Amino acid sequence: MREIQVNMAYRWFLGYDLDETIPDHSVLSKARVRFGMEVFEHFFKHSIELCQKAGLLSEGPVYVDTTLIQAAASMDSLRERGEDIRPPLSIREYVKRLYTENAPVAQVEPVPRPVPPDTKPSDADVGVPPRYRRTRPDGHRRKANNELVSRTDPEATVVSRRGFDMHLAYKAHVTVAGAKGQVITAALATTGAKADEHLLRDMLRYHSELTNLPVKEVVADAKYGTMANYKSLRETGMIAFIPPRQRIRGPRGIWGSNHFRYLREQDIFLCPDGKPMKRFASRASTQRVSYRAPKGACVDCQFRKQCTPTGQDRTISRFFEQKLVDEAKERLSTSTGQELLKQRKVRVEGVFALAKELHGLRRTRFMGRWKVQIQLWLTAAAMNIKRAAKQLSKAELIAGSAQVAHKVFVTGRFAHAAREITGGIHQIILGLRNHFGNSPI
Repeated sequence: MREIQVNMAYRWFLGYDLDETIPDHSVLSKARVRFGMEVFEHFFKHSIELCQKAGLLSEGPVYVDTTLIQAAASMDSLRERGEDIRPPLSIREYVKRLYTENAPVAQVEPVPRPVPPDTKPSDADVGVPPRYRRTRPDGHRRKANNELVSRTDPEATVVSRRGFDMHLAYKAHVTVAGAKGQVITAALATTGAKADEHLLRDMLRYHSELTNLPVKEVVADAKYGTMANYKSLRETGMIAFIPPRQRIRGPRGIWGSNHFRYLREQDIFLCPDGKPMKRFASRASTQRVSYRAPKGACVDCQFRKQCTPTGQDRTISRFFEQKLVDEAKERLSTSTGQELLKQRKVRVEGVFALAKELHGLRRTRFMGRWKVQIQLWLTAAAMNIKRAAKQLSKAELIAGSAQVAHKVFVTGRFAHAAREITGGIHQIILGLRNHFGNSPI
């Protein structure tokens, strides 16, 4: 605020006269609480409208993806849920005191204690504080997000990704669209443990609400390739360019479904050894039909080690509406499908790279999901505004506007484009000034 008082460029950009009083610093430092989330969402939506005005946004494929944002909290801040209301004595201590105060008459031979399971931490537990590596009586590691909570940021959740240590994080769900696929059209912050595929329909609806554009083609990675999403997209008339979820290699390197061939006419699978696998079960809960190899056929099979090391009859399943999965695979095998998948890596993942490297989205600046949501909206709005300004300046140069090319004042050759952008921003600023005034909180 002190810099704004003496810097004419800042005053000009914000629309304050030389003799006009500058707002108190608390107007900005407390803005999140005073304005509420609606103001920041409106600001993000206005950035999308600026991109539309610049000609960057039109009907076309919509790219959906997520990225993790490291929370501003350490793994050392984890504690057990309900720790504050724990009774003064544990069950073991209470029973021990009970037997001490009421000693039994007859002595019973003590039952030998079982050998405790190996408590050596697994590779996935390396980032977990030692005091939270305790095992349950059955030997399974406790589920961190169900039983632990961070004292610093209770809404941040523990995540683990290949190549990274366990850490607390949030997740940013983003849709990207446009002629060059570089306009962020929807942004939603959730906990790090929220599954990507569960929010596909909501993200596409959010995209349509903010852009007023229909969604015809959806491009995403295999995380979104679930039967529920395929059905949802078919019902709404959208074309899915999404690889199906499938295991190339199962647990411990066991061969996945790609090693088995389905014969539609006979309704059977052929295993890698050429033996038929017939239908034996149908489960409505999972919407799958299961097929099993002939009894005892896997015991002496030459592929037993890769297919079913235990020697049990191998099983494989197929969806009731497997046709949707087959159509998605066939669609992706075309030149259009291959090109869209290549564009997804450049466009949506490129947006994440810029957001983290140049716009501070690698780590949260605040604690709490609603504050992370505001940070995500502001980051997306800033990126959209910069793209709109660049596109508007290019349009002026192409039109032969030498006045824009040689304009040298605060914004240089982007002056005209900056005025177009700041015109919309000024409307928001003036509205906030009229609503809140310049007085401190």
